[in-house]
Amino acid sequence: MPFIPFHLGPAMFFGMLLRKRMHMPTFIIANVILDVEPLLTVIFGLKYPLHGYFHTFIMGFFTGAVSA
Repeated sequence: MPFIPFHLGPAMFFGMLLRKRMHMPTFIIANVILDVEPLLTVIFGLKYPLHGYFHTFIMGFFTGAVSA
């Protein structure tokens, strides 16, 4: 989740490697949007997987495409 450095760190590493091919602010926003799902699960105590549908490759790609 974005409130701990362990999750955004690997994303930033790969983002820096591919910075000539991708827009960094969009990449960061897409990562934060994906992490809203587990945050809401924790806050509201939902009986839902912590890393649910938005943490699949398909929904991650879709979220990145929409935020671009």
